[in-house]
Parts: sequence; structure tokens; C-alpha cells
Amino acid sequence: MTAFPALTDADIDNILAYVAQEESKPVGGDKGAGGPGTAAAGGEKDSGNNSLLFGIITLILAIVAVILMQINSNLNKLASEKEGHATAEPVPFYKNKVYIALCIVLLFIVGGYYTIQGAIGLGRQDGYMPEQPIFYSHKVHAGINQINCLYCHSSAEKSKHAMIPSENVCMNCHKAITEYTGADLYTAEGKKVNGTAEIQKLFDHVGWDKDAGRYTKPGQPIEWKKIHSLPDHVYFNHSQHVNAGKVQCQTCHGNIQEMDEVKQFADLSMGWCVNCHRTTKVQFAENNYYSIFEKLHNDVKAGKVDSVTVEMLGGTECQKCHY
Repeated sequence: MTAFPALTDADIDNILAYVAQEESKPVGGDKGAGGPGTAAAGGEKDSGNNSLLFGIITLILAIVAVILMQINSNLNKLASEKEGHATAEPVPFYKNKVYIALCIVLLFIVGGYYTIQGAIGLGRQDGYMPEQPIFYSHKVHAGINQINCLYCHSSAEKSKHAMIPSENVCMNCHKAITEYTGADLYTAEGKKVNGTAEIQKLFDHVGWDKDAGRYTKPGQPIEWKKIHSLPDHVYFNHSQHVNAGKVQCQTCHGNIQEMDEVKQFADLSMGWCVNCHRTTKVQFAENNYYSIFEKLHNDVKAGKVDSVTVEMLGGTECQKCHY
């Protein structure tokens, strides 16, 4: 490294102080449009699927190829006429059977591709991030304050559904916490959020008067917008994964503890689930659910297999998810 003999200890301290100060600032500074959500949203947009662009380029190249073929045909005709050779009158483009056949095949391939892709992606919505009636930050609750997921979604380890927590679960804490004093909050578009005002929205829904310290009017349900949906013909049981399978929430929902606004992390497709079952190893230790698979336990102890995957327990059989 190049030496800087003129750099004093005081200069170094000033540099370190400046770095620490800049590191503590929100990404993008304090300007409304420069919040941390802006860069993330732009990155996702830039990394989107470019198949449409490739399709347009392919179509343009195909048109150019047809034009060049037509020019070549005309040049050959002119050359033949100049040399005195008789040439047949060329067939018009719209009557040329070769061109018509090529166009039909091309349309069939392109149409079939987009039809299949549309059918495969039917109902999938990875990256889906609807605007909720109340700005609820999982980053603040599950990340910074370390609230266990099962405190709010208590049925995730007991039943099929993870359950949307009722308002009284929120009020267990927010009867005492009436103001937000944490770091600045931003939407995915970079708009700054007033945390205290969002808490007040909760109070308005449940009919809580924070000054009087009691409920003063009937409550109304919060109309949360569902993010993760599966087709009706698919069976998914949260308790089987959370309680028996010991699967962490982040496996399917992503780094939920880092999300201010929740989005769908995976497309939840059949292939995505099956690949997980093929690679995920079963945690037998202190898991009484799997005690019925005595043969697999003995095979592991005898060294016949080094581990057991969900697939070996029938996790890729159709009837496990489709009934």
C-alpha cells in the first residue's frame, strides 16, 4: 500500500468518523425519493425477464432475412436478364408457398411457446407485494425486536394454516407501545412512512383510545391482502413442515425478518416444492414424528445411508400434495 507520511493521526480519526457517520445514514439519504426501497425496486425491475426483448429482436432479424432473400432473388433475375437468359416471373411473396409455410411454422412455434409459458405460470406471482391497509414491518418486529414468528402466527406449528393474527395479539404489545421511535421506514417506492400514524390506524380499527387507556368503540377487522396463494387442488400443511419437518420460515418466505413490506419470495410451483423435497434432509434427532420409520433409523445407524431425504419418505408422491 502506498505510504502517506503527511497523514496525521488526527486526519485518520476524521476519516474514520466520516465513514461511521455516512454508514449510519439511510440508503439514498433523507430525500423522499431516495429511500432504501428505491434501489431495490429498480434492481428488481432491471433484473426482470428479457424474453419479450429477445422475441422482438428475433422477429426483426427474421424480417430482415426475408427482405434479404427477396433482394437476392431480384438481383439474380436482373443478372439473368442481362446475360440474355429467360427467367420465369417470380411468385409474389404473399402467394409463395415456402414463405407461407415458414410464416405458419414460425407463428405456431411462437404462439405455442407463449401459450405453454402462460399455462405454466398461471396463478404464480413471485415478487407479489400488495399495499396493505396498515404498514406492518416484519423487519421491525421479527428482525430488530426479535419477536418469534410463532407468537403472531401461532397456528403454523399446530394446523394447516399459519393464520393471520387477530388484532388483540397486536394490542398485547401496542397497549403500551403507542409511538414509533425506531429507524426511518420507507415503502418499496421510497416513500417515507410515519410509524406512529400506522400504529394509530391499528387503534382506529380496534376502537382503542390511547389517552383513556381503554376501548371506547366497537372494533372492525383489518382487511389484510393475502400474498401467498396455492391452487385449490394443492394440499399444504404448515404444521407438517414447521413442527414435523423442522423447516424454517425463511425457506419458503425468504428473509422475512429483513422485509419492511412482505413480498412473495418463491413462485411456489410444483417443481420448486419437489426439488426441495429431493434435497432437504430429514431431522430425525428429537423428532418423535419420524419414529415410525424404524427401518430408516436402523439404516442410518448401520451406515447403509448417510442421511434421509423427504423424497425417501414419499415426499414426491402425487397424493402427498394432490388429493
